[in-house]
Amino acid sequence: MGNGSFNVIRCPACSTCHGRKGAPGSCPHCGQHLGEHGEVLKTVHSAEALRIEVSLANTPAELRDALRQRIKGNQPLSQLNEETPSRIMGKWVVDSKNAEGVLTVQSVQRTLDQNHSNLDAVEVIEQAEVQGMLVRVDEVRWMLLE
Repeated sequence: MGNGSFNVIRCPACSTCHGRKGAPGSCPHCGQHLGEHGEVLKTVHSAEALRIEVSLANTPAELRDALRQRIKGNQPLSQLNEETPSRIMGKWVVDSKNAEGVLTVQSVQRTLDQNHSNLDAVEVIEQAEVQGMLVRVDEVRWMLLE
């Protein structure tokens, strides 16, 4: 999904790992500004690899090897259309927010439908969340991090 590198970053305040394209910004979990304090654990070159590495980094150490083996044997976690550039999907996520910067699966689906995309809204949201664009507000809403 697009070119460039993605970083797996650990927040020193809450110890949660998340993915981000480029330099550390703010932690999507606790909101802590990371600046030079965010620890870059790993750099990968695809959103799919980022998703796997963030999952592994947030898994307790004693379970990581088992999870890694299960991931290796499975299909890719995401079936997003590789022909749709990530910058376009990012624009669609931004276009799906309301005035307060909140979006839902339904608002993303409306935007995808308007753009004649067959992508799954849940998968687009999951990718945006992994990439640090969104943070979950509750069970059905996400907030755009700008």
